[in-house]
Amino acid sequence: MSGTLFTYRRKVDFGDCDSARIYFTPRAVDYALEAVETWFGDVLGVSWPDLLHGHDLDVTFVRMGCEYFRPVIADQTVHVRVRTTAVDRSSVTFSAAGEDDSGGVFFRATLVAHFRAGRNRAPVPIPPRYRERMEACLEQADGKSGTVAQRVGGEPFLSRLQSDGVHFTVRRRVAYGDCTLSGTVYAPRLFNYAVEAVGEWYRETLGISWREQCIRQRGAPFREVWCERLAPLVPGQVITMTVGISRLGKSSIGYEVVGYDDRGEPCFQVEMSACYISEEAGSIKAIPFPDDMRSRILAYQAACDAV
Repeated sequence: MSGTLFTYRRKVDFGDCDSARIYFTPRAVDYALEAVETWFGDVLGVSWPDLLHGHDLDVTFVRMGCEYFRPVIADQTVHVRVRTTAVDRSSVTFSAAGEDDSGGVFFRATLVAHFRAGRNRAPVPIPPRYRERMEACLEQADGKSGTVAQRVGGEPFLSRLQSDGVHFTVRRRVAYGDCTLSGTVYAPRLFNYAVEAVGEWYRETLGISWREQCIRQRGAPFREVWCERLAPLVPGQVITMTVGISRLGKSSIGYEVVGYDDRGEPCFQVEMSACYISEEAGSIKAIPFPDDMRSRILAYQAACDAV
């Protein structure tokens, strides 16, 4: 099986698309996880429900990232190519690239999953029969041979939420429908939460909603997203998200969204980059942020940095 690509086909549904007439940003990560879930059943011979109910093993995604290269529209077919790029004692790293019929890349996701078990859902070694199959499939995203025990590092996090009164905050209750059989949030939903928070920040801070931007043939599509998952979220739990601006370029912007539980402990951190664009000329083109918008972003960024 070494060097063999596993491919999952997914048609883009009408309901997957937003007001900009392309698929909603977090859907790419949904597609990637759907492909990995199918990979488990077809390549490892075991489904996630079987792992959970039959072996008390939970596959928990602790780090997710996605780069976006081309837009996807309703009725297009996405071929998601799945590779394993690293296998550790209790974790496995996947690369999932969404492509068109000719091999053009729409997006490329990186997903790190931990095997967990027991009441406390602590990391446990991957069972040998699954590890052997994973290692047989090892391949780096560039097609070269992969290595065992390759790790993906993360940045340090804030230890506790500081109520500085400056950062824009959004509160959200975790819905029952957001969770999996294990009783915790389905990993891509964290991107939904972060995008919702940034959307509210956009409307409240910049004075215009994303939908209004689309009507004016302007927008700020995401180019890359990353998420560090620090703690499980369960139904009914209320989380508070803060929005920060990590970078502002001529036509690009970087966001940082941190979610906290009711004790002020961080649950997840999402980093996203976006590009300001215009379709007024009939094609998508990156343009500078308008002066009034830029001044508001800079003022918000300065106020947050001063805390």
